[in-house]
Amino acid sequence: MTFCATAGAAAANVRQVRVLRWTFRRDADSVVCELGLNSDDSAYELRIDPRGNPTGSTTELFDDAMSAFQRHAAIERLLVGDGWMLEGFESKRVTRRA
Repeated sequence: MTFCATAGAAAANVRQVRVLRWTFRRDADSVVCELGLNSDDSAYELRIDPRGNPTGSTTELFDDAMSAFQRHAAIERLLVGDGWMLEGFESKRVTRRA
């Protein structure tokens, strides 16, 4: 009986959130854009990770999903205008501790 109670308590501390990921490619370079809720679910987080960039990734926070999607669309337009192509899109659930 104690085993079930302990397992239930541990499971209650785990939750799944959806993360959207776009990968853009130009020649040998790639840029990954990820959109999901931040760690405490208080804002939407748009992360841009240009692979091989020494300055690293950038993160922008938004109060609502529409603003985050509009910003992503603006970034996508800039990338495509500069010769980048959408290589892939993923929508997956990521397990996080509550």
